[in-house]
Amino acid sequence: MSILALNGKWGALLGAAALAIALPSAADAQAKKIAIANFGPHVTLDQAIEGFKRALADEGYVEGEGVTYEYQHGNFDPSLVPQILRSLEATSPDLMVTVTTPITQAAVSLVEDKTLPIVFTVVVDPVGAGVVPSWEHGSDRFVGSSNMQSLEAVIDFAGELLGEIDSFGMLYNPGDVADTTQLEQARQAAEAMGIELKAEGVESVNDIQQRTTALTGVDFIYIPSSSLLQPAVPAAASAAERMGIPIINASHPAVREHVVLASVSISWDQVGYNAGLLAAQVLEGTPTSELANNRPAIDEHIPLISARRMEAMGLELPEALADCDCVVE
Repeated sequence: MSILALNGKWGALLGAAALAIALPSAADAQAKKIAIANFGPHVTLDQAIEGFKRALADEGYVEGEGVTYEYQHGNFDPSLVPQILRSLEATSPDLMVTVTTPITQAAVSLVEDKTLPIVFTVVVDPVGAGVVPSWEHGSDRFVGSSNMQSLEAVIDFAGELLGEIDSFGMLYNPGDVADTTQLEQARQAAEAMGIELKAEGVESVNDIQQRTTALTGVDFIYIPSSSLLQPAVPAAASAAERMGIPIINASHPAVREHVVLASVSISWDQVGYNAGLLAAQVLEGTPTSELANNRPAIDEHIPLISARRMEAMGLELPEALADCDCVVE
């Protein structure tokens, strides 16, 4: 072989190698970037985010392969929300995820790129919050999954566990549309079921013990899935214990830790998973306005009871719940 031919052969090989190095792989070229804006670290919100990622992995978007994530949270401080949203938007994601109502509502006005699709999760009432026009359709930019719970399911469970219910108390944050929506649901459920509702607004976690004490005389206290209240459940439980009033919470962790007597909760992992399924469709080109928003079905509500709290309150598990497989020892 001539020197000229040899040089040509090696030149072609080196050129091909250089081209392979210079060009991204097909996997890299197709990888999507998703920005996740969370209001704050909490076990239920973390479960929703993990469920979201699991759904995307099931749809072929595996973390580190088909998708990468940028994550920030605001430690439940509303003043940090604008900074988080703008910082995440600056990473030029293909899609943004907003976790909780406060973050999602802020994103409506603060995310400047009107072409960036946003999938929300753990938003109790996205229609009432003005995020989407209806449950059946997303907006031009937003679609997602709700964690709206049935108050009828909560009251029915309380009756099975505690006996006849004449009244119940509820804490809520009057400054959070998600909380006020749940309060209105509670009022409607109480009226329909012929029982009394006593509600106390909590505007700061520093007031939660005082507000809980104001609910004296009720058969149980319900704490909804509130961004403000859930991190402060132990403080409410301390005040309720002094009054001898059981708490039924909207999420399970406080029951597993034996902080409160019981809970009725939807699956937070499933709420996030439902949002992930929507995100996969958006990434594949479906407009958010053509997708329906998701909310939990009645049969997705799961009860949980603390055996230690039952014993401390002198309660026994009713026969109706003997086979519920819902008691944490």
